[in-house]
Amino acid sequence: MGIITNEGLYAIALSCHKLKYLNISHRTDICELSICNIIHSYPKLQQLDLRFYKITNIMIEEIASSCLNLKYLNLEGCYNISKEAVDKLNPNIHVENFVKILTPPDLIGVVRNYLSVLSQMRQRHRGERILAPEWLYSTN
Repeated sequence: MGIITNEGLYAIALSCHKLKYLNISHRTDICELSICNIIHSYPKLQQLDLRFYKITNIMIEEIASSCLNLKYLNLEGCYNISKEAVDKLNPNIHVENFVKILTPPDLIGVVRNYLSVLSQMRQRHRGERILAPEWLYSTN
């Protein structure tokens, strides 16, 4: 994999005016400002691959307002964005691999429900081991 830096992306923004495809997947060292500069510089951008990039809702909003010709967006492994932000994108954009994650209150509810069901099962089965992680049975 070649090394892409913030400066390299800036150079691309200045020189490749007809850029239609950009893959910056797995690039955790590139700042969000550099990505926003690219997005604003390329109105013809059609495909953007951001797999495992630390994208935020703000950046999704920038994509929604700036990338009017975007047809494909890969968000695999992008866990800092909400479904509400993704819903603001043009519906004609094929958004691939976006997984709605649980927000902290949702996650707490899921864990509580799981523990409640597990507790009920343990009571019914008089302490027999139920399929659950080992740490759940630890008394330490």
